[in-house]
Amino acid sequence: MNLLRAARLAGRRLRERMPELVKSPEMDLLAEELVLEVLAEAGEFFVLTEERGRVELAEEPEYIAVVDPVDGSYNAVHGIPFYALSIGFADYSEGATLRDVHTAYVVNLHTGDEFEAVAGRGARMNRRRIRCRERGLERSCIVTYFTPQSFGRVEGLLRRVKRVRTFGSAALELCHLAKGDFQAFVDVRGYLRNVDVAASLRVVREAGGAVADTETGLLEIERLDVVACCGGLRGELEELLGVSIG
Repeated sequence: MNLLRAARLAGRRLRERMPELVKSPEMDLLAEELVLEVLAEAGEFFVLTEERGRVELAEEPEYIAVVDPVDGSYNAVHGIPFYALSIGFADYSEGATLRDVHTAYVVNLHTGDEFEAVAGRGARMNRRRIRCRERGLERSCIVTYFTPQSFGRVEGLLRRVKRVRTFGSAALELCHLAKGDFQAFVDVRGYLRNVDVAASLRVVREAGGAVADTETGLLEIERLDVVACCGGLRGELEELLGVSIG
């Protein structure tokens, strides 16, 4: 089965419908239904998705598809051109975790830019290879999210970096880390979910980046902290944030 072909089809169909969907209060649910229709036609899937959680499209699924149909819903509704469809695929297993996602697809639903990765084959944007861009911490631009309660964990990091940005779609922000636009992504709110980042973490890894160790599963919605960076910052971020980055 060509998993990327199925994901691209879902992306094309969703992009065609987005001008209509953004006008609906049920945008996320309608987008999800469209993606599920494509996956049901494509193969034997267990799907973990943002709105419905567990969706079993087959009695004996071959693959897990982890789906966020519109990551960055606020941006979509308010006309901010930074929101995405994210689909990560893993072989079906009761014990599958984020590390087992081997095929990834993220598309900016406004611009059409596509990010793809397959384990061991590198990462691509619009079919061209991308790599993380190494810079020292003092010259780096990072994406970070925190709450007043978690500010203490990132304060030392914020004092060291040159620039901080937030754009409202973790899936796309991580892909732009893989492209070299940022050097790190740090979200220590315990707010992000596996469906938000399953695909983009694989894109980061295949672009030469490093991701904090996680055993987050794929069969239920789970929340987690997310730390990812270009490989050269691994040691400094481990020290500053108290995490292990693989």
